[in-house]
Amino acid sequence: MSKTGIREPEYDILIIGAGVIGSAIARELSRFELKLALLEKEGDVAEGISKANSGVMHAGFNVKPDSLKARFNIAGLQMFPQLCSELGVEFKRCSKLVVAKDDQEHTYLQKLLEQGRRNGSTGLSFINGPQIKRLAPGIRGRTALYSRSTGIINPYQFTIALAENAHQNGTRVFLNHTVQAVRATRNSAFTVITDQGQFSAQVVINAAGTHSDEVARMVDPDFPFIIYPCRGEYHILDKQHSELLDLAVYPVPPRDGSGLGVHLTPTINGNILIGPSTEFIEGREDIATTGDTMQLLLKEAVELLPALRGAQVIRSYSGIRPKLFHPSSGRSFADFHIGESASAPGFINLVGIESPGLTSAPAIATYIKDNFISTHFNLRSNRKFTAHRPAPLRREFLSPPQRRKLARQDHNFAEIICRCEGVSRGEVLMAIENPLGVRTLNGIKKRTHSMMGRCQGGFCLTRIAEILQEEYGITPDEIRQNGPNSTLCSAGRL
Repeated sequence: MSKTGIREPEYDILIIGAGVIGSAIARELSRFELKLALLEKEGDVAEGISKANSGVMHAGFNVKPDSLKARFNIAGLQMFPQLCSELGVEFKRCSKLVVAKDDQEHTYLQKLLEQGRRNGSTGLSFINGPQIKRLAPGIRGRTALYSRSTGIINPYQFTIALAENAHQNGTRVFLNHTVQAVRATRNSAFTVITDQGQFSAQVVINAAGTHSDEVARMVDPDFPFIIYPCRGEYHILDKQHSELLDLAVYPVPPRDGSGLGVHLTPTINGNILIGPSTEFIEGREDIATTGDTMQLLLKEAVELLPALRGAQVIRSYSGIRPKLFHPSSGRSFADFHIGESASAPGFINLVGIESPGLTSAPAIATYIKDNFISTHFNLRSNRKFTAHRPAPLRREFLSPPQRRKLARQDHNFAEIICRCEGVSRGEVLMAIENPLGVRTLNGIKKRTHSMMGRCQGGFCLTRIAEILQEEYGITPDEIRQNGPNSTLCSAGRL
């Protein structure tokens, strides 16, 4: 109790949303002596926007100068090499081509080049058709904007690493907690009510992604920003096509600002992504894939790279972008909204954090600390803070001698559970025993890359279910894909 008899807040800071933004903020704030909590409505971190994107580290030429997007894009990109090294996450420099088919599109490339230079983006130049062929044989284009500063990352594994490192440094992580209401209390604090109980905190950070405007209106009914969900669908190609492309290839983006166009992106795991599409929808959770859009993705991909005609698609998926404008508004750009509620001091909103949100995440976290948290707390360094998180073991990425040595040390690494991705029993066990306590199929999938190969779990799913049952006593009817309501089977049978 305080001297006034009013109960002190349970936490100094509570963060709503464990996507890449919320997790990055939690990790940055765990550097200090603060009582931190991270709430997530799903059964794991990185189950929303942060899971379903291209994993591209943008160079900063696609965003409007003098915007928060430009500022944080450039700053965030510079932070990734060291941050990924600390967190044990692979970061790969991967150049990018934005390809123009004709003179009109080349004029737009000139705009992008000028915009990029104003933003501080480096390594930009124009190249012609023959130069395109040398860099990316098979790509069709008259000219292209060539970016040497682009990169790729595995977005969900990066988010997991941030959250696990925050947890390692004292942050409490609460999964399967849906926020239902937020109330300001008499002692200038907040009560956050969830479907699993309530929490109190002196400061609340709203990083709720596609629902961030709804959360903002829980404390400020007149909050002026509205999220318009925009669905983007993707194809994942079989790894047999990986040799066709080792850099990102984009078309000239649509001028309505809806996205960057259907592009081709190599991934850390060796597949090629095709997408995303752009479709404004009503449902914020509607991640369906549609036949017409799937055909359109393939058509536009073949226009860029004809060798992809007839390519084998092993999986299709979609994600939601939280746009702050709608096509009917006549606007083609909206910046991130980051600010403290005027009606409820201590309630900090991050709304409309779409692309380049992934690239911007570490810079946004630093900005939140410097501009908001430092005004509410006298920040003292956490002397127990460790910046380093051990890299997860991936047997597939080891040399044959390393694999043999590992198998001699622990026989679990000699038994292959996922043939498509070369995932061993030992890796599955390590994923199940993750620091956040996630024991869902999605959690295992994101941490090991099992169930993501050519057969999409046809071989390994039953074996993973057997491990959950044999090692941890989780019966088949208790196995969950993600949250409590995502039962995999019933009556004890797969």
